Amino acid sequence: SGRSQRAGGHRSRAWLWAGAAVLAVIVVAAAVAFFVLGGSGPGHVVMTPDKIGVYIRRPQLEPQMNARDLQQQVTAKSAGQVSHVVYAVYEDNAGVSASSGPILFIGGNLSGASPSGFIASFTHEFKGAQSTSAGSMGGQAACVSAEANAAASLALCIWADSDTFGVLASPTMGTGGLAAAMRAIRPHVERAAK
Repeated sequence: SGRSQRAGGHRSRAWLWAGAAVLAVIVVAAAVAFFVLGGSGPGHVVMTPDKIGVYIRRPQLEPQMNARDLQQQVTAKSAGQVSHVVYAVYEDNAGVSASSGPILFIGGNLSGASPSGFIASFTHEFKGAQSTSAGSMGGQAACVSAEANAAASLALCIWADSDTFGVLASPTMGTGGLAAAMRAIRPHVERAAK
């Protein structure tokens, strides 16, 4: 019966992350469709390092969380305005709390967008979303809790600046913890283009 419980857990987690994929696609597609501006080439690149402080990339979890599908959907739905879309699943390797769970990250370049418009699209789509600090790299950010997210039981945080975006999703973290994780992770996944 332990095996069937684990199988059921994997199936329910897959549905959760399928929901995350749909939500992120909606957010990115809506924001790009309504708030894209003309712009020059990207000043930053987005990447997925294997280790970020206490966070370790877990490629074995990426298929369970539909990460590749999400990447492809975001790219397909963005009307050609996003590029270099990457994804990764990270876990806190310090083992501080089992509640931290895995974090799905997807991000990439925008051809040019209003950060305020991008975040406004997110807060309009998710009524419980609240603005938060985007951290030391600037731009704007917002998060919505799993409880306020009627479409899926996931907390989401999103950031946008003039040429990049990023989405983090977690089924176990609150918005405070996920926002802190976003601010810790972002300087390691977004770098100035050479």
